Order: sequence, then structure tokens, then C-alpha cells
Amino acid sequence: MRTFPKSRVDALTDGIFAFAMTLLVLELRLPPELPVHDSAALIAQLRALTPQYLAYVISFFVLAAQWRGAIELRRAEETTREALSWWTLYLFFITSVPFSTSVVGRHGDLAPAVWLYAANMIAVATLSLRLRMLEVLPEHRERASAGNLRIWLFIVTALLSIVASLIVPGHAMYAYFLNFLSWPLSRWRRLES
Repeated sequence: MRTFPKSRVDALTDGIFAFAMTLLVLELRLPPELPVHDSAALIAQLRALTPQYLAYVISFFVLAAQWRGAIELRRAEETTREALSWWTLYLFFITSVPFSTSVVGRHGDLAPAVWLYAANMIAVATLSLRLRMLEVLPEHRERASAGNLRIWLFIVTALLSIVASLIVPGHAMYAYFLNFLSWPLSRWRRLES
């Protein structure tokens, strides 16, 4: 079985995450031709950026959590051709996050924008689970289960955002804030085991 140096996969992964996280913030801008003549007008325009900023915050922390999960438990020095193929697909969806963030930031009051974002997030999370199965060493699998719980909660919140988009699309992105429960749930699960 042919293997590849893990350091090369890690370098590509770090670069893609850094670039994707940086691209997110470029969507946050006031139009240059905007006539702002006083503080009240500027505050009003900044408030109008709230949907884009919300999408940025969610996406930034999603990417940060995915990056942390990608580096957390991997200890092997090499990766297989199969894992490399899965990494490539995973990184494709990571690079798609700025686009889906842009769409939901600008059109989050429309259900299809929420669906696109949720589909991107579900793809990232599902591929993350697959990579954890391939890359986590057997002696770290029990520790990895806490990370898997966080990933499953993330998938559930993406699905909840889809359901919410059918009722109140403009508020569907708030479902992702349920992911803040993942840390106490993981800690509770570790205490139980």
C-alpha cells in the first residue's frame, strides 16, 4: 500500500483553512459609494451588515473547530491513498465555505440560501467523521468519540437550520448557536465514561 507524508497533507490543510478563514472577512464591507454623512447613518449601515456578520462569525468558528478536529488526534506520520482522496474532497468543501457564507450572509432570509449553507456544513462534517475513522490511531479512538459527538451535534444543528428555514428563514442561522453546547456535552460524556 502506497503512503504519503502526512506533513504534506497537514501543510495543505493549514494553508486552505487559513485562506478560507481570511476570505470570509472580505465579504464584510460597506459599499464604497455609500453616502455616510453622520454617525447615525454609519451605525444604520453597520447594523445592515448584521446578517453577513452573523454568517461570518458562524463560519469562522466552524472552520476553526474543523481545523482543530483535523489536527487534534492524528499522530501517524503517513497517510494512505484512500485517506488522501478523502482529504482532497474534504478540503474542497472547506474552500466552498466562503461562497456558501457569502450567499447566506446576503440572502439568509431565503430558504435556498440556508439550504446551500447547511449542505456545505453537512458535507464538511460528514467528511470529517470519515477522516477521523481513517486517520485516528486505534489507541486514540476513545478520546475521538468526544469529537465525534461535537460533529454529530453540528450535523443536527445544520438540519435544524433547514427546518427553521421552512418556517422563519431569516432566523434559521441561529440554530448553529446550539453548537456551543458541544463543549459541555463532551465534558459530561467524558465524566460519564
